[in-house]
Amino acid sequence: MKEKNSLLVVGADSLVGGGLARALAKRGCQYYATTRRRETLNERRIFLNFESDEKFKVPVDVKHVFIVAAATNYDRCETDPLAHKINVELTPKLVDSLLQQGVTVTFISTNSVFGGEQPWPNEDDPHAPAIAYAIQKDDAEKSILKAARELRVENKLNIVRLTKIMEKNTSPVPSWFESWTKGKAVQPFHDLIFAPMSVEFVGEALATIGEKFVSGNLHLSGADNISYVEFAIALAKKLNVDPKLITPTTATEKGIHIAFKPRFSGLGMKRTTELTGIKPQGINDVVDYLVKK
Repeated sequence: MKEKNSLLVVGADSLVGGGLARALAKRGCQYYATTRRRETLNERRIFLNFESDEKFKVPVDVKHVFIVAAATNYDRCETDPLAHKINVELTPKLVDSLLQQGVTVTFISTNSVFGGEQPWPNEDDPHAPAIAYAIQKDDAEKSILKAARELRVENKLNIVRLTKIMEKNTSPVPSWFESWTKGKAVQPFHDLIFAPMSVEFVGEALATIGEKFVSGNLHLSGADNISYVEFAIALAKKLNVDPKLITPTTATEKGIHIAFKPRFSGLGMKRTTELTGIKPQGINDVVDYLVKK
């Protein structure tokens, strides 16, 4: 029998999944990735169709599974029944099946389950979801916790909630860089708050969580609740861009609909840091990642 030393990333084609896969590869970890594209299958890319009634069987050497796949677009979650089905029915069903197969599971969730009205909610604080996506993820959390309790395997499940994740191509970063290169001003929003992390940081942190598995709720967060204006100022300073090329505005003034405008975005990480050693990522580290060639 194969030794159980491999990991499985469900949703490796996503932003978070890709960051995690790169971190695992960098560490020399053996891992599988799921895909719905049969033409890309190989011995480490295995087929998984969420909508299939066929039970998904985990490769025999897998010890831990990351559930990164989800429908995450806020507007889609408001209107698309399939998004609701993926988040509330199909994903919890998969987690239930995985727990029955004896592996440990990390389920990725979101800071939005807390509603954004209170600063730095801790891992076990009560939820107050206010938008469809947050309600769906909250429902999913409840479903998988119920399944784990019924199977008496709560010690094999953790839920990792994330704040905003940035990569070099995440809007509005590329358009800002292009505007500044041309000497044009950008118009970041005062009224949109976030606690950004780099995808590189998130991938490494999740890889650590996979290695140092602890059950229960965990958080990964940026260390700073900042507006997009403050974010633009930090980027401009790093790039020696004239601060006059930043013209603050608001989404309201621009007539732009923002589905979720929290007063606070950052998550408390006390339990996570105590158990894993992972600390929140500061804005300067995020900026360094984004401007790195």
